Amino acid sequence: MARFRVAAAIDFGTHASGYAWSAVTRDGADPRRRDIVDREQWPGTTEKRYPKTRSALLLDDSDAVLAWGYPAVRAERPPGSHFVNGMKMSLRPSDDPSRPAPGNRVPRALSDDLSRPVPLIAAYLARLREVAVAEITAKGYRDADIRWCLTVPAIWSQAALGAMREAAGTAGFPSGHDALLLEPEPDMAALYCAVQELTPTGPVRALLSAFRRPGRRFVVADCGGGTVDVVAYEVLGDGSLAQLGRPSGGAFGATYTTNRFIQDVLGSRFLDQTNLERLTRHHWAEFQELLGDWETHRNTFTVGSRESVALRVDGLHGLLSPEDLRHLGEVQGGKGDRIVVRPKEMTALLESAVGGILPLVDEHLARAAGGGRPDVYLVGGFSKSPYLRERVRAHVGQRARVFTPDRPERAVLHGAVHRCYASAVGEDGARAAGSATASRRAGPDISQRCALHTYGARVSEPYTDEDGARDRPLETNDEGRHFCPDRFLRFVAIGERVGVGHEVAHRNVVPIRADLPLMTVEFYATHAPDPRYYDSAPAKRIGHITVDLSTCMHLPREDREVDIHLTFGRAEITVRSVLRHDGKEADSTLDLDPEF
Repeated sequence: MARFRVAAAIDFGTHASGYAWSAVTRDGADPRRRDIVDREQWPGTTEKRYPKTRSALLLDDSDAVLAWGYPAVRAERPPGSHFVNGMKMSLRPSDDPSRPAPGNRVPRALSDDLSRPVPLIAAYLARLREVAVAEITAKGYRDADIRWCLTVPAIWSQAALGAMREAAGTAGFPSGHDALLLEPEPDMAALYCAVQELTPTGPVRALLSAFRRPGRRFVVADCGGGTVDVVAYEVLGDGSLAQLGRPSGGAFGATYTTNRFIQDVLGSRFLDQTNLERLTRHHWAEFQELLGDWETHRNTFTVGSRESVALRVDGLHGLLSPEDLRHLGEVQGGKGDRIVVRPKEMTALLESAVGGILPLVDEHLARAAGGGRPDVYLVGGFSKSPYLRERVRAHVGQRARVFTPDRPERAVLHGAVHRCYASAVGEDGARAAGSATASRRAGPDISQRCALHTYGARVSEPYTDEDGARDRPLETNDEGRHFCPDRFLRFVAIGERVGVGHEVAHRNVVPIRADLPLMTVEFYATHAPDPRYYDSAPAKRIGHITVDLSTCMHLPREDREVDIHLTFGRAEITVRSVLRHDGKEADSTLDLDPEF
């Protein structure tokens, strides 16, 4: 009997977020017959059918939540309140080139430069979870019956994943890795595509049985509000999916076109920064209506369109001075009562994102070569844009077919339910035991992923002439032996395909000094395939573990052996250490570096 009776997923997006769930039943073993429930009507929305609400919070001066979701966007802002949205993107490392420059005062369509995003993400997730749990428990299930899946960008760092798990725990989600899965968004979209009827960019409809043909290759481009992730896959003999290369992507989501609209279009129309700040501060409702109007037109704009887009701004005459209004009319050919965006400007705004997506598609189409003509699946809210679809189709030409699901905004969310469902019935354990039957019964799943980096540990190894020739540091242990403390102990190489949950162990790691009851091991990630030293190629410190050796201090130093196990293939890297003298697992949690 399954431990979990409900498989539930949260798609926490930059622009919008939602939940979906399915009861774990005998009939649901076939994913095509699985009844997945999501919420398509949210308070404050003007959308008739959309499974998400805005990823937004309205906060008072002490960061207490006044409103969330669509109501936070549309509510009047009391004195001292402030609005945040898109806070997920603040989890990017500080050196990410797409982060806004310090001190940048240009109003933005998302809050991607927050110094402390985790408490705000937790506050939002807590409210989304509360709504989901209320709906599920109203059907007779308990909170403890639910296994959750929280989706994350495939290109997220380990520190960002750790921050998401921390936020989820604060929000009330279970803490265990078995009860809360963190899964990459494009992988979940691939599962959705594998069981859904897809609509090509042309008029033909087809059920893609290709997903059940071993050796078939395809590319998924998950185009959301913040990030775009692109991954190539291959169908394996048991029907599961394997990544053909490490995921790639960047901040090319739809919301960044809105940022460019604010900066380039409104910036040129409103003359200076002061007018823009007045618009956002004193005309909040009008500003949000303007952005919503722009996004509606963006999502219907087509390649080659010759029609300008006219955006009305209520209260514009009260905001701008007579001189500013004259300037607006001059810039827009005499139209001073609204914002007019010319076709050339619309194209440039969309190309600011699409221009970054096309090379990613090229990269992964090259990886998918060799298995027949591959397909490209565009998913995520941004894939509803006809401009994006037309540009991708024209760009790939005869190299691939381009498909978009009927409901691309559902792809990640529903795919995550499929993944969570398979795990809830113990399919992971069956696959680990070598059973392909359970895999086929539970539907397609992700079985292999490619390492984003080369991962390893900094260790001390016996000093050699080669170390001396390279002027590496020297340290001496208690017995007078010389060691190089900078050697890189590789666990997995960049791009290496590893099974989901695959564990790599390095045995017989010993402390270099006899008087220390704790042994610290630092872990690093690099793009170099097999460096000799931890710092011989650009590398980032992932974090460290501290192993408690107190139970074996009575042994000679060289007998205090520790086996270190790292698990790969999941979104998160996990670690455990085992003391060789008694076979017991030591307390060793990977303490992540916030900058990785």
